[in-house]
Amino acid sequence: MRQALLAVVLLSSAALGEGIDGLGRISLGGGYRWVPNWHFIYKANQAGTPFVEGINGGPQATASFGLGVSSVIEISIDLLGSYETFKLGQMDGSTEEYTSAMYGAQLGGRLTGADVFFKGFAPYLSLQAGPVLSNVSSRSLPNYEKVLLALSASLGATYRFSPRYGIALDARYVLARATVPPISGINVGGFLFSAMFVLYFPSAPKRDLDVPGF
Repeated sequence: MRQALLAVVLLSSAALGEGIDGLGRISLGGGYRWVPNWHFIYKANQAGTPFVEGINGGPQATASFGLGVSSVIEISIDLLGSYETFKLGQMDGSTEEYTSAMYGAQLGGRLTGADVFFKGFAPYLSLQAGPVLSNVSSRSLPNYEKVLLALSASLGATYRFSPRYGIALDARYVLARATVPPISGINVGGFLFSAMFVLYFPSAPKRDLDVPGF
């Protein structure tokens, strides 16, 4: 809670800088998805289909589109895609591999600074919501798809090294609850860690209206 309040105070102070009003942005990147599904693992173990320990995560890709509507607030639409695989033990001693995938869009706002600490550095905090398609499948559960409402929050920072280009690091948590029948609910979102390339579209400078006679 203290960290969130500190982030809000820090980002609000960025209004003293150049600001982002009218600034367009496209961010493209990807990285790693980590889903700490401890509740699901507990339920799977209780059901006699124990979770097989291994690498808990997989790749993910993100595309983000934003437009500054004030000096520190941006409206953003993000497209997300990620997947991972995991294995559950079976009653006969074998294992069954599952695939958990998520694709969807998030709409919301981003509180962002401009030239915080040094020129070009812009930390941000984002809250979003939107529909996602989940697909949890295995040999015994083929193409189990559901449309879900996902909620997400992200914290990150951008370094704008020129008027048109920048780079960013982003950490996002997505909550999107699907199910693995008959075991338990499962989060198909999780933590998404991204490195991104950013393309900016600066707003056109405002010009005084030239009206003859005035």
